[in-house]
Amino acid sequence: MSKRNLHQPHGTNDLVEKILLDKNEVFADVLNGFIFNGQQVIKPKMLANTNTLSYYKANGKIHGQNRDVAKLLTIGKKKVVISLVGIENQTRPDKNMPARVMNYDAAAYRYQLTRSKNLYPVLTLVVYYGKEAWNYSRHLLGSVNMKKLPEEMRPLISDYEIKAFYRISDLSAKELDQRFKSAFFCLAEYFIQTNAGEEYHPSAKELSVEDIMLLLDMMNALSGTHAFDELIKELEKRDKNEVTTMTEVMPQFIQVKLDRAKKETTEEVTEKVTKDYLLNILKTTNLTPDGAMDLLGIPEADRPMYKELLKKK
Repeated sequence: MSKRNLHQPHGTNDLVEKILLDKNEVFADVLNGFIFNGQQVIKPKMLANTNTLSYYKANGKIHGQNRDVAKLLTIGKKKVVISLVGIENQTRPDKNMPARVMNYDAAAYRYQLTRSKNLYPVLTLVVYYGKEAWNYSRHLLGSVNMKKLPEEMRPLISDYEIKAFYRISDLSAKELDQRFKSAFFCLAEYFIQTNAGEEYHPSAKELSVEDIMLLLDMMNALSGTHAFDELIKELEKRDKNEVTTMTEVMPQFIQVKLDRAKKETTEEVTEKVTKDYLLNILKTTNLTPDGAMDLLGIPEADRPMYKELLKKK
């Protein structure tokens, strides 16, 4: 896979999330970390790709709905499917999340029915990265208005619960270290620290340049910022298989930003000093603005800018 395909255009958040979590080692790490408390029960080789897009008909039209990422869990040399597992990434609380998860799961069962009479279980994990508490019910009936429904009918309404719900900020640093081994560790670490109002100080976990790029892209996507765009561009120049750490690349990134800020400050000061010199020359001589700029040796390309500055004196 080329670097351009690896690093998709910013703004395609869903695609970015899929690229990182679609890696079997990362997907397996998420399952092992949350479900098995870090025990390496699910192996990457047990996972197989599956379609994340499903369709439904409403108002006479066909609509598509897409999971963030999903994998088939298999066992044995014959890769017998024992479950479909999906992961949904959430950055904000959503009161309709139980209905959404129910839709995803129902679509997966409906697809199975078109191919076989024997069904395998479907599991959806919701991973919540947000800072605020998730105050909505994780039960379908918690967001369904049944006040006008006769009491005799209420117990007959089927409920649906999100059982696999995990909030990143609920993890301690010790738990994080015990549970996750892949680049997902750094993603969780980033949100734990920033959600607590702290500056991001990454751990020295060894990752490939490729994984760090995917990680930074997902951090951008989930935080809704372009904070790491420049660092990603710098990393694109390096071998994607090179092993490094976030503690190695982040100081370089910070230094680049400091150097740029210093350069911009120097340029700003230089412009101010030069403008002051120009004003002084124009006040004390009969020179034209171009004549004064000739005296100071200002390049032709910079002269329009200084002429604009003189108009604002």
